Amino acid sequence: MEEDMEYGIPGHASKKAWANRLQQWLRSRGVSFEAEGEATRISLPSGLYIEVAESLEGEGYDLVFTLPLPGRGEEAEEARRAIEDAMELLAMIGGELRYELDTSLPDYPTLRVLRGFQDPEELVNRLTGALERLLNR
Repeated sequence: MEEDMEYGIPGHASKKAWANRLQQWLRSRGVSFEAEGEATRISLPSGLYIEVAESLEGEGYDLVFTLPLPGRGEEAEEARRAIEDAMELLAMIGGELRYELDTSLPDYPTLRVLRGFQDPEELVNRLTGALERLLNR
């Protein structure tokens, strides 16, 4: 049965159908990702990282966009590409956003943008729809 297959790279993927559907979609589009349990970490060529994780605020799930911020002016162009991809995806996904600034590593500041979902199926549908449009532009 296909649901028993493990799709995590590395680690162990969730047995939940919605997580497997997301991971199969990513694999079919050649999008780099890692999966461990229900967490799926997606890496886009622009330097943007997106994680699907259980919400830290209680029930549900979060899409967590991790954006590299430039520590120096020379790094601004690389950060711009990741920020543009994130803003484009977030505009397509819609909904309320939360923000966290991480400056714990002064040379590598990051901005985390979180979009919460109660329904993981809706999360997968919105994320894959937005990624499909981004990848086809």
